[in-house]
Formats: sequence, C-alpha cells, structure tokens
Amino acid sequence: MKLTPRNKKMILLLIEENNYITVRYIAEMVNVSSRTVLRELIHIENWLNNKGIVLEKKKGSGIRINLRDKEREVLKNEIKSEKADLVYSPEQRLTLLKAELLKNSGITKLYTLTKLLEVTESTISTDLDKLRTWMDKFSLKINKKPGLGVYVEGNEISVRSAIITLIYEQVHEAELINIIFNKTIETFNLDLIKTRINRGILDIMDINNLVLAKQLLKNVENQMGCQFADNSYIALVIRISVTLHRCLMSMFINDIGDLEKNVPKDKLYNMVKEWFISREKPLSYTVPDEEIKYLVIHIRGAEIQERQGRDYKQDIKDLKTLELTKEVIYIAERETGIYLEDSEKLLKGLAVHLKMAIYRIKMHLDIMNPLLEDIKDMYPDLFQTAEKCASFIEEKESIIVPEDEIAYLATHIGAAVKEEKSKTLQLYRAVVVSTNDIGAAQLLVSEIERVFPSIRISSIISVMDMDIAQLTQKHIDFIITTVELQVSKLPFILVNPILNEADKRHIRDVLDNFLPVNVNYGRLRTAQFKEKLDKLKRYSSYVLQFIDNFLFIEQVSANNDEVLNHFISRSLSKGAEDRLQIETDMRNKEQKGTAILSRKRMVLYHLRSKSVREPGMTVLRLKGSIESTDKSGNVQKADTFIVLSIPADTDNSVLELINEITRKIISSDFSMTLKQSGREEIIIEMNAILDNLIQSKALETNIK
Repeated sequence: MKLTPRNKKMILLLIEENNYITVRYIAEMVNVSSRTVLRELIHIENWLNNKGIVLEKKKGSGIRINLRDKEREVLKNEIKSEKADLVYSPEQRLTLLKAELLKNSGITKLYTLTKLLEVTESTISTDLDKLRTWMDKFSLKINKKPGLGVYVEGNEISVRSAIITLIYEQVHEAELINIIFNKTIETFNLDLIKTRINRGILDIMDINNLVLAKQLLKNVENQMGCQFADNSYIALVIRISVTLHRCLMSMFINDIGDLEKNVPKDKLYNMVKEWFISREKPLSYTVPDEEIKYLVIHIRGAEIQERQGRDYKQDIKDLKTLELTKEVIYIAERETGIYLEDSEKLLKGLAVHLKMAIYRIKMHLDIMNPLLEDIKDMYPDLFQTAEKCASFIEEKESIIVPEDEIAYLATHIGAAVKEEKSKTLQLYRAVVVSTNDIGAAQLLVSEIERVFPSIRISSIISVMDMDIAQLTQKHIDFIITTVELQVSKLPFILVNPILNEADKRHIRDVLDNFLPVNVNYGRLRTAQFKEKLDKLKRYSSYVLQFIDNFLFIEQVSANNDEVLNHFISRSLSKGAEDRLQIETDMRNKEQKGTAILSRKRMVLYHLRSKSVREPGMTVLRLKGSIESTDKSGNVQKADTFIVLSIPADTDNSVLELINEITRKIISSDFSMTLKQSGREEIIIEMNAILDNLIQSKALETNIK
C-alpha cells in the first residue's frame, strides 16, 4: 500500500501537531477541498493501522495521531524515504504538456509524451484538445501529424509570451525570487511531482542564464542611474533568461514588425548591444540585433523604482499623463468614498506606473501580475474600482487594459485608501448574526469590541430576523456571523462562536481593505439630523422605562425551576392572563434565552413576551440554590437570577439596550454588584451604565 505525495503531506501535518487538527485546516494546507481530505483519510487510516498507529478522531476537535516524540521522528523519516507513486492529475498533465510542446521547435512524438506522463495516447489526445483554448490566447495552434507527432504553430514572440505566462502560472512569486537571487530550486516544495513540474517549466528558460540576466540589468541600472521596481526586475530577468535560452536553441525572433521604429539607437540600445559584444567571456551563441532591439523595448517599458537625483515630474514630462492620473484618482475617490486628491505619494507612484503601463500595452508587451487571482479574491471591491479606472484609461488612450494591469492599479489605489483611512479613526457599524444562545452571542460581541475598538456592534440578530434592506438603511457596514449567509448586498465575515486567532486576522483584513458599499460619494454615513434626534429621543424613553421597571427581591423561596418561573411570572404580570402567558414564555426555550454564569452561580434570562409591555430588569436572590438548565442542556446550581424582559414586538433600540446590560453583566464587575450589593448600590451602578450608554449614543449621532 503506497502513499501519494498528497497522502504524505497530510500525514506530515499530523506528525507536526500534538493536538487535534481539523479537516478544514488540512484542506487549506494541502490546497484541496474538505471532501477530498475525508476521502483520502480512509487510505491514510488504513496505512497507519497497518503500522499499529491509531488515527484518533474527536467530534468538534478533529483528528490526531498519539505518538511519543521519538515515534513521530521515526514515522517522519519513513514518510520522507518512501518512494511515492507518481500520479499526475489532469491539471498537472496539462502543465507538463505545455512545457514540453513550447520548448521544442519541431515535432514531438506522442510516444514521448505517453512515456513522460505515463498515460495512454488516447489520454494525451484528449489533453491536447483541452490545451487548444489556452494556446489560442497567444494565437498559437496545436497541429497533429499522423504517424509523426504533434507541434505548436505560431511566431516566436507568441511562443515566448506563452512560456512566460506558464512560468508565472506555475511558479510561485516567492519561488521565483528565490531562484533569481539564489539560483537554486532545491528549496522548492518537497512534493516530488511539484518539483518535477517546476524543473520542466524552468528548463524552458534555463536557470543558468539568470546570472547573465542580472549582470545585464545591473549594468543598465549603474549607467542609467536608476533602480527597477521589484516586479519589473523579476519580469526582466525571466524575459532575458528565456531570450538567451531560445537564442542558444537557434529559435530567433525574425521580425518585430512596426515595433522596430520605436527603438531609437540611443544610449540604452547602444549600452545593451555593447554589453553583448564586449563581454570578457563571449557567449557561445549569437544574439541577433532583432533580439537586442526586442529586449530594449522591454527594458524601456520597465517600471523605475528610483531615479537618483531626479524628481518624478522629470520622468513624467508630458502633462497628458499627469492629467490622466488625476482623473483616475478622481474616479477612485468617487468609488471608494475616500478623499485622495492630496495624496502626493499616489499621484507620483500612479503617474510613473501609468506612463510605463500604457507604453507596454501600446507596444504589445506582456504584463504579468502573479497576484492577480489573490487580488480579485481578497479585494473584490478594490478590483471593481480599478476596473472603472481602467475603462476611463481605455477610452482616453484607445487601448485595452488587461486584468493583470487592473490588479496593479488596484494595489496603488488600495495602498492610498489604506493610508488615508489610517490617518483618522474610522468607526464601523456591524451586527452579529448568531444561532447560539444570547450569553454565547454576547461573549462574542464583547470579544469583538475588545479586540477591535473601531467596530460598534449595533445589535445581535437571528437569521430569521435579518432584513438586509433595513440594515442598509441603518448604515450597517457589514455583518459578523457564526453561520454561513446567502447575502449579496452587505459583506459578511464568517467567524467561530468563540473568536480565534484566524477569525481575528480575517476581521483585521476586512477592516484594512474595507470600502463602504452602501453609501455614495459625498454622502455622510449617518442619518439626517431629524432622524438622529428622533432615535435618541426614542432610545432615552426606553432607558427611562428600563429604570422604572427595575425589581429587586431577596430571600426568594424556590426549590426548582417550575416554582421560580411561577414566582417570576407573578412578579412581572398585572393580571391572570398576563401571568399565564409569561409563565408559558418562561418555559419556552426559544422565547427565553438562558446564560449560566457558573463561576458566579448566577443565571441570566432573556424573556421576550407579548405580556411584557416595557423593557425592564428583575434581580432575584434565593434563600438557597436550585439547578438550572440552559438552551444547550447544561445544568448548574445557582442562587441569583436576573431576568431581562422585553416586549415580543420591539425595535432594535430596545435590543441594543438589553445587549449592553447583558454585556456588563457577563464581562464586568456589575455581576458581583447584582449578586452581593443592596438595592441602592445596584441602582447607582445601573444608572451609571445607562448614562454612559446614552452619552455614547449622543456622540454616535454627533449631538453634543
């Protein structure tokens, strides 16, 4: 029973962790779906069982292998030394096919491909058909010659574009940086298939040419007094390495067409040509003048990070580019709602970038952005803003801006937006959607507001009560939820009921890159002044009702929940009908959210009933203690019971009020005041909490 490379990865993850790890975590680490992990765990468990190792499973925690350190080390060495079956996935086969076909100028036999990939000719033919769409993007055709094999038809410029795209598609940026600066691929992923694919791809550029490429660029930087931006430097190193390798193989660019007239025989051209001619160790192959001109076009189109002793306005001599940049910034302002006009850094960086980008597009040069998919996935709002900026550029310059360039625009705009937002404290309004009981939900709210002072949780709502239109009207920025939502108009952040470090990072990422989605440019995020006053007036009236409906009763005789419920219903009702309704609602766990504060021997009830007319709080201290059961079935002895009661049909202001009191009971010393102090002390502290709440609401509405 052999392991696949992915099986090995999964077992190594289990070896590295003493604690339980989840299927979701494994899926993220090996870049597959949770379903795939579950399927492969069957094979892994059988393999482990054959070695006398048990795969322990714990519901809600995950899986682990329980071994001593020495046993873990032995297993790790065995995993690494075992030869894995090389089984290529369909995607991996396509990658190797691309590399194999692009590196050969002639015909490749189908037999050669079947041996390379260890599949049948029929499978190869199917894969070649799938490959045609990708090749079409570069105006390349896959031709089959019966009895001979297969070859790629197209001009050399297109072939090189395909080669460079393949490199960017398959080799991670960090790996590119490593091989460029360290000239090694030994630090690649230990996955044998991944290493073989990477080697196949890098064969088409020959990493031995990296040194020559870096020498040429260093010569250009020194003589021109400039420094290439990192992404441009990497792109040029790859471009030069591919060029040199193709020249070594006598695969030349024969005609650069109209591009040639854009290559003046100036200082840059003479410098590059001289570098090739006057080398101490001449190259063993010819680099024709046509190739040198094409390299010069790419070097001229590279983005400069720094030009010694020069102001950026010297690099942007034409007012046209500056005006274009200002218009792009204005569009970004309008879309993000963030004032950017005074950002000199954005104007400078974007102007220099746009000048080079427009040149590259007009010269039909490749624009590669290895972070394209990450930017689209992680910052969709920014990417959408950049698309609108790109549409304006396309109209003004009569060009088509590719997605890779749009992603670069998004990074420039995003950096400026983030910097502007950091200058002022931005407050975010959010709601929490939770399927847990009110106590657990309130703990989540307390932790969110403790870790993120800029987030104001407006209320806790259920999935059933969620009204997106109403939330948008109330200027809610986003939803924090413990359950997956089908929401399109408001962004939501999915977190665990107990906030973990991954959740905190997720929330932090959202805040760092947040763009308001339910406001228009120039509109304030708060409601109109009259609405603010009405809301504050309404809120104040609920606070007064809450104070008026405070009950404090000591020495209550109750030996079980039933007796206590009867006592509470009698205390809160004004008649027999109300008493029966409240008693029914107290028994209904859906109506009565229960939180047990076990260390304090306290129970907090949230009662929502149509027989409750106004919000209020009741504090009951028992003579003894009774067992109480929460919504999840947990049982605990308690001697102090707090009932926060509200009408069945109430608005969010009442819910906010109850949430704030709940927060204070759960997370502050107020709970001990309720448990140990007298009526007057409780009222004084309760009034202080409510006073602070009213003050914060007044500040929220900008009323002094």
